[in-house]
Amino acid sequence: MIIKIQALEHEAFAPFGQVLAWSPGDPIRRDFAAKLFSDRPAARPNLRVQRAEPVSLPHTATLIERHRHSSQMFAPLSGGSFLIMVFLSDEHGQPILQSGLAFVGSGNQAINYNVDTWHHPFLALEAPGTFLTQRWEDGTSDDEEFLPLTAPIRIEEPFGQNRFQKVL
Repeated sequence: MIIKIQALEHEAFAPFGQVLAWSPGDPIRRDFAAKLFSDRPAARPNLRVQRAEPVSLPHTATLIERHRHSSQMFAPLSGGSFLIMVFLSDEHGQPILQSGLAFVGSGNQAINYNVDTWHHPFLALEAPGTFLTQRWEDGTSDDEEFLPLTAPIRIEEPFGQNRFQKVL
């Protein structure tokens, strides 16, 4: 399976979560910009600082993850681009691989995954990056679920090698 990268835009990403970005004309402050969620009273918010080394494209995905009880937010601190791959869940909570989309986020965008959204682990592009990650955790195996893909998924640039900047 091959998924082509597209620009990270609010409408295209909406089934999976929220794009957090400021655009000219937006208010100076936007409260409740993301659907932060946890359904476990014992879970605590964990705001993590994470360093990511860049990957090159095309990238082959072999593993996806989800958080059934918490939303999860990623925000770049270093201003670098990052790769996102997401999938909807079926009525049994399994990923619908045919629904897969890939996005490239710019350094002035952040994302918040809706609860139960299957996604590829976080990846930086172009250069090493530092990112904030926020989700609720209680230290149990319910914090995250990993699923090895039975067939790898190739994530490709839409315009050829080293051209993903065109979708930013």
